[in-house]
Amino acid sequence: MQGAIFKFYDSDFDEDGDAALELAYALTVHKAQGSEFAVVFLILPQSPLMLTRELLYTALTRQKQQVVIFHQGSASDLQRLSSEEHSSTANRLTNLFGPPNPVLVGKVFLEERLIHLTSRGEAVRSKSEVIIANLLQAKGVQYHYEHPLELGGVAKYPDFTIEDDNKGITYYWEHCGLLHDPTYRRRWDEKQQWYRNQQILPLKEGGGPQGTLIVTRDEENGGIDSAGITKLIEEVFDV
Repeated sequence: MQGAIFKFYDSDFDEDGDAALELAYALTVHKAQGSEFAVVFLILPQSPLMLTRELLYTALTRQKQQVVIFHQGSASDLQRLSSEEHSSTANRLTNLFGPPNPVLVGKVFLEERLIHLTSRGEAVRSKSEVIIANLLQAKGVQYHYEHPLELGGVAKYPDFTIEDDNKGITYYWEHCGLLHDPTYRRRWDEKQQWYRNQQILPLKEGGGPQGTLIVTRDEENGGIDSAGITKLIEEVFDV
């Protein structure tokens, strides 16, 4: 209520007090992890030394109804925090199956698997993903690369996440590059089933109540059909 004034006294906050007000305290993102609140006010300073993409995701998903962001900077600065450059995972330079192989990309070191750069400067895993990202960018389709998707207590990282506000649909785009490899194929089959269990269904089935899954793949010779990808983008996103 604008202009309203409320008075409170010390006694209102005693055990027997009856104030229509509850004291609130600021929590760090780490402290709030695993919690859920109806409304969250997130305060982000201009140069947060500890802020990573993963920490930002945790902060933005603590709310059930609304999140209000107080950011000391521009919207583009906030968007950049979602890039690989600000990912603690990408910068750990670890590999479960062998020693890390860091490569200097711009001003930061990334694992060798993330050395392909898109037209907007993101480090992605393959040349095929570069092509898809650049075609989405060229068509004016906004996307998030490997944005965390947490459902059913499990986190997955779709290649591309695209939120179509006009249609009210979230698209999850997965590009398969090594389906000829038995281990890769098995993992992909498991991931497809996970999507289905979360009611995210393939585009060819009309999508699901929790989202639509777009699946593309490399050709058998390892190439990618850019014209086919372009046509798919135009048809799905009406661009």
